[in-house]
Amino acid sequence: MSRENKRARTAPPAGRRRWSSALPDDVLSVVYRMVASLRDRVRFAAVCRSWRAAARGAPPAAALPWLLLEPCDCSTTKRLHIPEDGAMVRLQLPRRSRRLIGCHDGGWVISTAPLRIVNLFSGAKVALPEKPAGVFSESKIVFSKPPTSGDCILATVNEHRGIALCRVDGPDSVWTRQICKSRETMDDIAFCNGELYGLTKYNMKVTKFEIGVNEHGAPVVTAEIHLSCSVSMDNIGEKISYIFDLRGKLAMAIRTQWSLDHEPFFKVFELVDIHDDELAVSDKHTWIEVTSLGDHALFLGQTFSRAVPVPADKPGHMERNHIYYSCCLNQSDDPPCGVLRTFSKGCSGQKYYRGDDRKKDITNDDVKRITSTGYFVTGSPYSSMWILPPDM
Repeated sequence: MSRENKRARTAPPAGRRRWSSALPDDVLSVVYRMVASLRDRVRFAAVCRSWRAAARGAPPAAALPWLLLEPCDCSTTKRLHIPEDGAMVRLQLPRRSRRLIGCHDGGWVISTAPLRIVNLFSGAKVALPEKPAGVFSESKIVFSKPPTSGDCILATVNEHRGIALCRVDGPDSVWTRQICKSRETMDDIAFCNGELYGLTKYNMKVTKFEIGVNEHGAPVVTAEIHLSCSVSMDNIGEKISYIFDLRGKLAMAIRTQWSLDHEPFFKVFELVDIHDDELAVSDKHTWIEVTSLGDHALFLGQTFSRAVPVPADKPGHMERNHIYYSCCLNQSDDPPCGVLRTFSKGCSGQKYYRGDDRKKDITNDDVKRITSTGYFVTGSPYSSMWILPPDM
């Protein structure tokens, strides 16, 4: 049978078109705008040509972060948990993309071995120069801008208490590295309004790194400004701290506890300028505690932290003025009740839990604070990684 005859026999009669392709365009547009979940919008666009056209013509909805459960398991198949509806999806990375150690809005991630930037959703790749030995410890890389912008700079913490930089501008780009003058260990780094900041590990001091170029045009740190701002923390126990951009200002979140008998909780601070011309530049800042995120939710993790606006009509489990964080559980820690997923690999198994900290909004100093939800993992030294999908 010829191909034309076979196509004629399988094609539906003209009067029996699929109901999905018979819906008016204006109705499809209204329906698409009512679909809030990114996963459901992708499914909507995959139905047929007319539905795909309606999706392209509608204004994109802001995406909320997804949780990549195994960022460092050396597998090209990654599992992602969608907190909005509790779904679990799988994405395939390009070959030889293994550990993920950085993320940028729109689904961009950095993979190691080889070192490159990959988009989890479009499959696009951006080549990077291989790192010289000792440039960084493969723990976290941050982006100054989208990697396709032409002037994006990557920054990471050096193994020897320094900062390493690289401009994403093609195969001729190189990594530069410098030792911090203070020689203190950086606990976290972040770009805020295009400027790079670092937070020291033990005393939570902030350093602003001014970036210029060397004689070869490669980015380098030209100055370090140590901001004389400290936080009074009388609490005990191990503190976990993050810095991030909160509505255009540098902010810090600290997970701490009042005593060993109390559960940990979060304190959030915003870096505020002191408008006093008589003060030195390094003395013109102070930390002010933030007790409400307003219409934002805060997502904290080892490799990616971001404050994201949450629409008022967003369905599902994501809330405004709430903290979502990922971390590892020690063997001595009691896991929360809710098990998300269990993975077994050989003789070892990984369990992922979700636990609410809603009883911690008022702590011992009677200050009402921001409640939080934790995503925990046992059986792995690497916590789950937040990624921000593209708006759709």
